[in-house]
Amino acid sequence: MSEGNPSDSHLASLDPRERLSPQIARLIRELIMTGEAEGHSWLRTEHLGSRFGVSATPVREALMSLHGEGLVAFQPGRGFQVVPMTRQDLLDLYDAQAYFAGELTARAAPLLTDHDLERLQQMQQDLIRALDDGDGVRAESTEIGLHRVINVAADAPKLRWLLKSTTRYAPFRSWSSVPTWSTAAPEDHLLILRSLERRSATTAGAAMNAHIHNVADLLADHLMERGVLVEDHDAPPDRLRSHLSDLSRNAGSPLPDHLA
Repeated sequence: MSEGNPSDSHLASLDPRERLSPQIARLIRELIMTGEAEGHSWLRTEHLGSRFGVSATPVREALMSLHGEGLVAFQPGRGFQVVPMTRQDLLDLYDAQAYFAGELTARAAPLLTDHDLERLQQMQQDLIRALDDGDGVRAESTEIGLHRVINVAADAPKLRWLLKSTTRYAPFRSWSSVPTWSTAAPEDHLLILRSLERRSATTAGAAMNAHIHNVADLLADHLMERGVLVEDHDAPPDRLRSHLSDLSRNAGSPLPDHLA
């Protein structure tokens, strides 16, 4: 856990209009994904409650939810322990994310307005400027916004919900800290945007699929170097197994040769 009084920032991120336990679960996921809560480490409800400025009850509910997801293990009489995540676990999650993001992009291609396309080009330029300025927070916010414009234009709320479910399990936020992301993401966007401008649904979807897989590999390398992920052979038998990975493999379409 970090030093100082981190609960202030966490309190600011909690929405009093929503149930506490899902919000606490999101914060604990972030602790796990950043490596602050390491694999095999114990998660104490009283410590987490103090950190987040809440009682033990929503923390315990959140941990039980994460136990159901496979992120933590529950041992009666001992408590909750972080389950180590492997590189393949992470890539399975992004396999699913790539499929849903690619499908949304393909559906958005014929529906985006000229104004939407101009807005996407402007956001691409804003992203490049933010990266040139070294403003990681602005760059990440712009990147998220660019994807949101495409996803909303697809007019497929169920698919968007499924996409959000995959990002919830791997809530990584500090993309600007990932080596080469600052060049890979804008370059990947070029083919996506050109395909959308041409209203080429198949190429746009495949380009988005390739983009998500590309940044997933970069993230996996980054988290392996930081010790957040473990090799598959180092994981215990009950390690995280994403229930979405099979869906991604079964439903995803292969990339065209020129994008493979």
